[in-house]
Amino acid sequence: MGGDVLHIDGTYKKLLEYKKLLWLVFVLFFSIVLFKFIYLFEHYFERAVSPVAYLSWHTMFEFISILVSFCVFILPYYSYNQNHRLRGLVAAHVFLVMGSIDIFHTLSFKGMADFLVKNDTANRATTFWIIARLVGAIGITAMSFIKINKRCRIDKRIILGISIVFILGTLVLATYFPGFLPEMYEEGKGVTFIKRILEYVVMLFLAFSGIRFLQQYIKHRDDTNLVFAIAITASIFSELAFLRYYSVYDIYNYLGHVYKFISYFLVFRVAFVNNIQKPYMALYEAKSKIKADARNLNKLVEERTKDLAKINRKLLEDLEYARDIQKAILPDKLPDNDKVTFIAHYYPAERVSGDFYNIFRLDEKNIGMYIGDVSGHGVPAAMLTVFLNQSIKTTREVEGNRTEIINPAQVLENLYELYNKVHFKDDTYILVFYAIYNMETRELVYSSAGMNAQPIIVKSHSQVVEVEIKGLPICNLAEICPADYIDKKIRLEDGDKVFFYTDGLVELNSKQTGKNFDVEQLKKLLIEHSGNGNHELYRELNDKIKYFTDNGGLKDDVTFFMLQVS
Repeated sequence: MGGDVLHIDGTYKKLLEYKKLLWLVFVLFFSIVLFKFIYLFEHYFERAVSPVAYLSWHTMFEFISILVSFCVFILPYYSYNQNHRLRGLVAAHVFLVMGSIDIFHTLSFKGMADFLVKNDTANRATTFWIIARLVGAIGITAMSFIKINKRCRIDKRIILGISIVFILGTLVLATYFPGFLPEMYEEGKGVTFIKRILEYVVMLFLAFSGIRFLQQYIKHRDDTNLVFAIAITASIFSELAFLRYYSVYDIYNYLGHVYKFISYFLVFRVAFVNNIQKPYMALYEAKSKIKADARNLNKLVEERTKDLAKINRKLLEDLEYARDIQKAILPDKLPDNDKVTFIAHYYPAERVSGDFYNIFRLDEKNIGMYIGDVSGHGVPAAMLTVFLNQSIKTTREVEGNRTEIINPAQVLENLYELYNKVHFKDDTYILVFYAIYNMETRELVYSSAGMNAQPIIVKSHSQVVEVEIKGLPICNLAEICPADYIDKKIRLEDGDKVFFYTDGLVELNSKQTGKNFDVEQLKKLLIEHSGNGNHELYRELNDKIKYFTDNGGLKDDVTFFMLQVS
């Protein structure tokens, strides 16, 4: 039962798909009935329509058909530069030739005023008629073999020139050399045998092309193909009417012109739809779609903006949390005493920093300290600082539950080996300076791993000395370059200061003044304030940083601390 219902639904849908074919069926059925019984009205037609009145009707029908022909020519001809459709180009010139020759046919019709020569017979008008119909039938058949969207790059002016030559040649030949062409109409007898044969040829071409257009409609569901098929059907009945007339003023001749008018009107509709209505409809649909997409896009952008704002807030919260963690790693209290004092500060370029430092007691006599910089900025750099803080080992356990201080060079070597085991990216590295200060001997033992900012010693008598530093950065080169760090010693005196910093401090630049703060200016500042306490020097440095950054953001992290021997 269910299968039968599905079958019925499928059949019904199929019928709906082909419902437009009913128009073709109607035209066929109506025309067959009309042609079967039209002779019954012939007597009334002859009484109602005189030759003079018929000429008026004939002229009106012909000129309307000619006007439609030129419209069919103009529409695809002038839209060719945009769409380059081959079928449209062929249709344009077929109807240009037909319309032009139909003008000759109308002007040379028997009873009309003289046109180049006297219009005393119907032969010349009939000759023009049959030539126009042959051109139309052959041209439309050729169109049926061209795909509707077939493109070409033919120069339309060349085809126009050929068409004009053909039109003028036909006019000259039929007007001045009538004997060159077979006779188409004999006065008192009607159309000739050759004219009948040519009418049948025209109908065969039209029937063949009509079937092809109908097949294309069934295959592609393009309504223009169906309208073309109906127009061709009307043309066939027009030719059939011209086969049956015996007088140029009878009802069959009149009926033939009516069918011709209907056929041309349908062709004009196809040309109008393809070249004007369809492009405008496509443009309207595209415009509507753009508007709909714009509305949807605005909604989508609004939703995505909210999502991004939410993600951004979460990211900022995470960065704030990371900053708090990084701050927690830094020493909250410096190991000041009566023998040594410190100041320290760091300015992150972003919410989290790639600089790091630490100052801490190793035992009652020794204080450890390190400062450094990692590649990059932001979160990745901050994570490297966390790794270093967790990985750097400054003491080790020995027998008897005692701890032994590890010398700076060994500390850096251990860090280098551990770094290479973790397998960080090749483009990352750590620059670090590690030192141990003995408060009793006043010796500063240090080692450098690629540190690019030399610590500055400010002597008590206002002299400055840059500490010599060498060493490989902490990076992924263990397989080709083993660690080779060395310890160096400096003996400090009462009142000496040692200033440790990262390169961000001596790369400050003011956009407003164009001035830079470099190493020489830093030395000068340290000498000028060598007699002041640590906190006075910190305030001066802070003012310099604000000045050279125009109270704005930093391009690089800035970190420094200073040891002063008491």
